[in-house]
Amino acid sequence: MDFTIIKELLDERNMSFKELSDKLGVDRNNLYNSLTKGNPTLQRLEAVANVLNVPVWRLFTTDNKAEIYGSVVYKDEVYVIRSKQDVINLADIISK
Repeated sequence: MDFTIIKELLDERNMSFKELSDKLGVDRNNLYNSLTKGNPTLQRLEAVANVLNVPVWRLFTTDNKAEIYGSVVYKDEVYVIRSKQDVINLADIISK
């Protein structure tokens, strides 16, 4: 993982690294060390991605291949959105 991607995502959101660590409820130094020197857990990466409102894969690449992406929880089910067709499919499910 390239930490500069997280820095870019933070900059895009006008968020400091301290704000990120505060939102995660994690000590800033521990978070920094796990993301730059350690081997962060999937749980940690998911939490960071959630705060930054991006899918986890986005923490690993600046190549944003998807025009649309995200997730939606509907009736306790999580739907991953990676394309316009996924949105259409979800709309069909919701309209039933």
